[in-house]
Amino acid sequence: MPGQISQEYKITEATIFADRFDEEYNITNYIGELSFFEDIERPYVTAQLVCMDDIGVFDEIKVRGSEYIRFTIASVEESVGNLSFTIVLNLVSIIMTDKVGDRSEIYHINLISPHAYRDANTKISRSYTGKLELISEAILRNHLNVDVDISYMGDWRSLQAPVKVLIPYISPLESVEWLLDRATTLIGSPFYAFQTIYDQKEGKDTVRFGNLESMMNAPTFNEDLPLTYSAATAASVAGSNLAKQGVTVKTMNVENIQDTLKMMHEGAIGASITSVDTYTSDTTTRRYSIKEHLERLERLNVVPYGANQNVYDAEHKITFGSETKSPDQWNSREFSTITSYGTYGSINSYHDLTDASDAVNKLRAPAVKSMFNKNMFDIVIPGISFFSQLGNGNSGVSVGDTVMINFLNSDVDQDQGGVFNEEMSGKYLIHRCRNIFKDTKHEIVVSISKIASKGARTV
Repeated sequence: MPGQISQEYKITEATIFADRFDEEYNITNYIGELSFFEDIERPYVTAQLVCMDDIGVFDEIKVRGSEYIRFTIASVEESVGNLSFTIVLNLVSIIMTDKVGDRSEIYHINLISPHAYRDANTKISRSYTGKLELISEAILRNHLNVDVDISYMGDWRSLQAPVKVLIPYISPLESVEWLLDRATTLIGSPFYAFQTIYDQKEGKDTVRFGNLESMMNAPTFNEDLPLTYSAATAASVAGSNLAKQGVTVKTMNVENIQDTLKMMHEGAIGASITSVDTYTSDTTTRRYSIKEHLERLERLNVVPYGANQNVYDAEHKITFGSETKSPDQWNSREFSTITSYGTYGSINSYHDLTDASDAVNKLRAPAVKSMFNKNMFDIVIPGISFFSQLGNGNSGVSVGDTVMINFLNSDVDQDQGGVFNEEMSGKYLIHRCRNIFKDTKHEIVVSISKIASKGARTV
């Protein structure tokens, strides 16, 4: 029987420091579990730390929620190379303490990126003019001293014309969220601002900007060696070096998917948007239909023509009174906006439209997010699967990236007797990651949604 891997990682540094301290406190040896949380819809990283103090370190520190912790995490095994990353986080709070002996306590600590901590103390009240994503970038650089990585935007920029906006006493991160909510590409692809555990250099944070259209078309890091969900494969590499273990999916958890009712409540099946111009008294109404949206994506070659979709039931009918229609023909949500043409001369305001047909894009972007959320599920993989990309001079794989996964076919009488389940296997977008460092193991819980089938092109 192959031997078990003794250690998959090492925390080489975990140091608490603060402006009020004369010295730093090393808590590396007290850590029981460390988890980092990344989310494609959050421009910051959060973390939770569990540690046991049996010598009174935390009594001496007297935590006030203003401290910093610097972590350095590195690989151990030679088969994956010399990999490491360093990140500094703000200590936010002690979630709970648990007395486990006369002289021992377990501390459960909450942490967040430094720029997100500073964000709570800054409010913006000023005007900006320009493209939505460029204003967002300027806000992060000027108010939070954060670098911006636009590589996940590719060649796609927002469809919307330059605007003039007044930021109404909200924080920089709230401002960026508000601005990017309005930004879409031509096909209605939403924009995101997010951060990963690899986006910090010498204590300075970086936030990534991306749009779904670019992410879907980006190359996949494991195109030639997909992850495989198979109990047999996992058993065969158990105890092997980490490089071999890194191609397996350990477990899969599918919960709360295919919720069409939730999509209806969000206006992602059928909805309308009405815009009232207080200057011209014009009222414009446009409809959103998921059926028309998917047909439009086919015409633009975003999805393969004639491909089967599992976003909604096209044969479903709903009856109200004497009318029977498909769900996309009903308006499950009615949205309204108010504009005033000419307020800023020739420059549009936040809700102004150069083309009235662009109004539907205000509904397409959240609808696209709703489509992906409907079929999202979690997998658990060895941490080295994503961590190993640091050895190629890249960032480690994380949210906003794509991953190829093969799922074995459980019924060879179906799917023409193929080895892989063609409906499930394919290219997936990573929405959330939880990196868990516990005991000897580094595992990642990954929330994913499918982009394309195995062997199919995205566009």
